[in-house]
Amino acid sequence: MASDTQDKLDSLYQHIQAVILSRQHPVTGLFPASTSINNHGNYTDAWVRDNVYSIQAVWALHLAYKRASNPQKRANELEFTCIKMMRGLLFAMMRQSHKVEAFKHSLDPKDALHAKYDTKTGLEAVADDAWGHLQIDATSFYLLMLAQMTKAGSKLIFSRDEFNFIQNLIYYISRTYRTPDYGIWERGNKVNNGKAEINASSVGMAKAAMEGMDGLNLFGEDGPEWAVVHSFADAVARAGSVLQSLLPKESRSKEVDSAVLSIIGFPAFAVNDEKLTRRTRKEIISKLGGEYGCKRFLLDGHQSELEDQSRIYYEYDELINFEHIESEWPLFFTYLYIDRLFARDWESANYYRHKLESLMVEKDGQMLLPELYYVPQENILAEKENPGSQKRVPNDNLPLVWAQSLYLVGKMLDEELIKTDDLDPLGLHRIQHRPNKVTTSMVILAQNDKVKQKLLDAGCLCQTLEDIAPLKAISAGQLVETYRHLGASETLGLTGRPNRALNSLATSQAFSINDESFLCLSWIQNEDKDYRKIDPALFQAHIRNELKTIADHWYYQANAVFSILIDEAMSDMKGSDELFEFIRLLQKREHEEFLVIPQSAKNAFKSGNRRAIIINTLDHNQLEVNLPVHDAPWPLSAEPKAYDAAAIKNLDTDNLLARLNEQPDLNEAIDCLMELGTRRALMNTIPNSMPAITAYKVLNSVYYQALLLENWHCARQLYSLILKPSTDLATYIADITVRQRLLVIGETPETEVDISTPLDQDVILEMLRSVSSSPIGLVICHELIAIVGTFIKVHPEFFSGVRTIRIHNLALLCARQFNPDENAPVFDTLSKVSPSELYEALKQVLQQKHDEFAHVANNMRYHHSTDAQSKMKDVDWFDWRAEQGMITKLPESMLLQLWESLSHANTIVFGDVQSNTALDCKRALSSMTPGEDTFALLIELLTSDIHPSWYKSLIFEGLYAFIQFCQQHKTCKFDQEINLPVLVSQAALDHAKQHQVEHPEDSRAEAALDEFAQITPNKVNQYLRWAVSKLHSHQHQHSSS
Repeated sequence: MASDTQDKLDSLYQHIQAVILSRQHPVTGLFPASTSINNHGNYTDAWVRDNVYSIQAVWALHLAYKRASNPQKRANELEFTCIKMMRGLLFAMMRQSHKVEAFKHSLDPKDALHAKYDTKTGLEAVADDAWGHLQIDATSFYLLMLAQMTKAGSKLIFSRDEFNFIQNLIYYISRTYRTPDYGIWERGNKVNNGKAEINASSVGMAKAAMEGMDGLNLFGEDGPEWAVVHSFADAVARAGSVLQSLLPKESRSKEVDSAVLSIIGFPAFAVNDEKLTRRTRKEIISKLGGEYGCKRFLLDGHQSELEDQSRIYYEYDELINFEHIESEWPLFFTYLYIDRLFARDWESANYYRHKLESLMVEKDGQMLLPELYYVPQENILAEKENPGSQKRVPNDNLPLVWAQSLYLVGKMLDEELIKTDDLDPLGLHRIQHRPNKVTTSMVILAQNDKVKQKLLDAGCLCQTLEDIAPLKAISAGQLVETYRHLGASETLGLTGRPNRALNSLATSQAFSINDESFLCLSWIQNEDKDYRKIDPALFQAHIRNELKTIADHWYYQANAVFSILIDEAMSDMKGSDELFEFIRLLQKREHEEFLVIPQSAKNAFKSGNRRAIIINTLDHNQLEVNLPVHDAPWPLSAEPKAYDAAAIKNLDTDNLLARLNEQPDLNEAIDCLMELGTRRALMNTIPNSMPAITAYKVLNSVYYQALLLENWHCARQLYSLILKPSTDLATYIADITVRQRLLVIGETPETEVDISTPLDQDVILEMLRSVSSSPIGLVICHELIAIVGTFIKVHPEFFSGVRTIRIHNLALLCARQFNPDENAPVFDTLSKVSPSELYEALKQVLQQKHDEFAHVANNMRYHHSTDAQSKMKDVDWFDWRAEQGMITKLPESMLLQLWESLSHANTIVFGDVQSNTALDCKRALSSMTPGEDTFALLIELLTSDIHPSWYKSLIFEGLYAFIQFCQQHKTCKFDQEINLPVLVSQAALDHAKQHQVEHPEDSRAEAALDEFAQITPNKVNQYLRWAVSKLHSHQHQHSSS
């Protein structure tokens, strides 16, 4: 080893000993964040996050000594120092295992693991409700470091109970994508009012931890099979998708945040889209970068001279005071330094190293990085006038060990004492932007020999369940049940995995459960009686979606195993031939978009990604897919019978039951069953039936017959009696709401209910029942939510700019596809179409609205093109506005232009004066930033109750006209309010006046509005801009006089 290498290592060892290791508590192994106590907190406590960052330099130096053949035998000492700290945190968290158990079910912040512990004892430092403890990024970072150290060969977990605790931490973080937390800055909303938010930095760190932990043996490569961690690739994929939809924003209130640097590069490497990574980094540097580091986020008042030291929260109106004087943190230059070293961008890395070294402060002979630099009181006005012009000074928190540690990691990388693979043995950085080439083994199973023959005749390779023995097939539901035992620890009071759905990626694996071999059927074939699962055309669409999801998100090296079962009912349906032909072409690899290889169950099991599950309490004899058993069909009359439908409601229950025994036709049987359902009498027995048969059994038989007849209206009616809470529906609603969309259910404005967060499956069904006026309405709403939940994943572009999704509006738009008559009953129309037709109808509606909006909004409303109108000839503009108003889009570009227009007005009124729809422009400008989601949500809220939909569309056209006027008249000012309803009415009257001679009946305001909504957007825009211009001129003349 070269002597200069030994000198560098010695120098680093002395420095790290003095600056970091000297702080480690000899008993607990924990590090205090600092020695200071002030109004921001007691920094002598041990924060989880700071502790894990503090040992980054110690761990890196251990790796450097190992790489240099361990001179002076210091590698082990440094390694054990890190292990001692990690186990100190483990003990502190394990003492709170009751909180982990509670939180994984409740997701309640009060049940969260604590964010910091007493350094001397590892016990709780503050009460549950005295701190924003829920900081999932910290728990996730701990798990990520545990994975990296274990992969590098260190032993940190010593017992089965410790393993079970770590497995439960995976469950704890696996719903980060849907769990608002207080995040890296422990504050949630930027005003620090205690309101948690979904934070990109938390979601990204959790994604990295779950991916890094997945399949890792915590006892080392030679450890027992029970010590292998099970993360769930669906949770990783969901976190990735939510991250994609959040970035480059951090959260709803923070449009950009330097914390995100920790997930786009070292240590998490969580963002797989290279363009998004670059865009996010650029956004942070351009909006937050400075000479002394980066600001945490815009309008951050933390430790600025204008901050009120007597309270920890901010008033919304005071945030503007911190503009341009937010503290700058050298910490973020350390992330950028390491990031550029991983990217092998030596010039930029050199730049950040020099910047960091110039920001260091000398103390006790050591060069240290302060926590932050702030603008002194006397320089504040000058800095606000000319941002970046004034000298800043460091605060007294010296060093910020977190920053010092990361700088030293960068320095060791820079001087080639360690390599990037040493720091990231899991290889997350290597696969970050590299698309995984996925091969999917496809297994087709037939319910019996009859179905098998049909598939063989169609040219499909398949096997029956008997053919694949001793392999067995299980359903997704049974796999969920199996996982409920994994990680259970009686001594720690921990159960296994909560009852949560397992989706595309989890079910596409091979399983060895207690030494028996299983393939899992795709989750789209859960064992329920859902009428949608028997529609061959819809099943084909679901297969496409599943294969696309697997191709987009699979990260294992071995094959995915996609297994489906064709049962007798589906093989008898009209359209099964097309499904079989689709399967045949997939197996022949004639669908180029999917890399699918047809395999027998045995070969698929061999080549698939295999998970071993060992559970002592499991009765694995019951683990086998339960096939539907259809008894002889209940006797119904093939010919329609005349009967008095109204009289059925007046029959007593016994007579209703007896009617079912008299060979009614399908419609009469359904009316009887629906009435029995209303009376909760479906478990009553049919008179004289031998053996005794319940009405519920008759219901199942009649339902099955309705399906085979493809009588979708009858099938949906009966399904309303069978419908139970399902994890699938909860999953769809989670997929919608975690992407920051508001889901609105209800058939009228008065009965509407908002769903803004994921909900428990029981609560969801109760909500749907409460807002549905009929059983058919309930079932159609249920079906549409599932379709929206599917599309928001596979076609996110459909929802670009859409923040509120009203299910009833989507039902109206779909119904028009089948029956243009506006007065036709919506649910009655939709109930008669097949599930695949409804799926395609909604797809067409969303695609069409997406295309039309892009075309009309960009071209007509902004006048970028004069020939736009010719491309949409023969449009009924009234209908077009009615439909536009049903799906409101607020694209980023429009919101940015509206923001720039706010300085021209004091108030903008969107609806009735009584209904509180006024936007206070000055307040918005002083408490928000242009790109934050809170502003978009405010506009959404102010316009959500405007009815009817065609009128709402006109209100937005009025808003566009106001924006255009402000863009053309940069110095204009409106002293009075901009009342959009008044503007629209004025423009409509101006239009009506021009037609009064020919159409005198149009002179009334309402008729004028109605008529106005029928003309082209270009003409409407002309009248509206004229109205804005007149308003400005009138105000100007009024103020002059």
